[in-house]
Amino acid sequence: MAGYRFIGTPLPLAEREVYHLGKYLKKARQSGGIVAYEQFDLDLAALVTPVQLDCENCHLAHHESCCEGGFPFPPERDLLAVIDEHSAGILSRFFTDESAMQIGEQGLFEAFLETDGHPTITTLDGNCAFCRVEGQGPACMAHRYALEIEMKPEDIKPLSCLLYPLDLIEHEETGRVLITALTANTARFSRWGEDYFQDFLCANPAAREAVAREVTDLRDNIRRDIPSDVFALGNYQPAYQAGKGTLTTLYGEALWQVIDERVQKTRQGKGS
Repeated sequence: MAGYRFIGTPLPLAEREVYHLGKYLKKARQSGGIVAYEQFDLDLAALVTPVQLDCENCHLAHHESCCEGGFPFPPERDLLAVIDEHSAGILSRFFTDESAMQIGEQGLFEAFLETDGHPTITTLDGNCAFCRVEGQGPACMAHRYALEIEMKPEDIKPLSCLLYPLDLIEHEETGRVLITALTANTARFSRWGEDYFQDFLCANPAAREAVAREVTDLRDNIRRDIPSDVFALGNYQPAYQAGKGTLTTLYGEALWQVIDERVQKTRQGKGS
């Protein structure tokens, strides 16, 4: 069975993820939902899925954010050095002396059983050490630090954290990259998984609509009393637009323009 890996982390797709990916690719190629461009396979059907990254208001909509309760995917090794380079600045700006000392004692990086021995950012009080949820901006301190020193978050923050809800999956033999996004149809092979899709409103406007209709049969992590302007249904946008900054940083403006042109062409074809 061909090997695939999630771009931005050394972790490969598990066998069951490869299985579901193979089934999805076959069906999507036959239907024309995926189009080829240079070394990329563009999953237009997924890239137009409506998303809303209202991260600053996450706790008004959910009991727990996606940054809580664990650690991020292990970053590629070259990014570990970048994170370490800025760690002193991040710790001095946003951490108490006690928490900074704790990280200093246990180290900034840690390997977990789930990461197959690859190091990732260590945990503090059960969360990624850089996670600080307080309603004052991005919960990720690496993200906030980058904005404050006028750098792109992509230059410091682990790529796997930045990508959500996009997915970049590389075929290890050919080097072709599938550019897709988290949807109900991709969740079985996505790095984010079905729980992310079901538990959070970011890529699930149907769940947000259910909240607005006061449906009671909702996932436990979704609050029922969400203010109307939080994850407002009118503010969702296609995933490739929400992820433009990350995609253009990785692959350039030209590729993003190709995605946009193919999406518009597909929409015109359906409307004719």
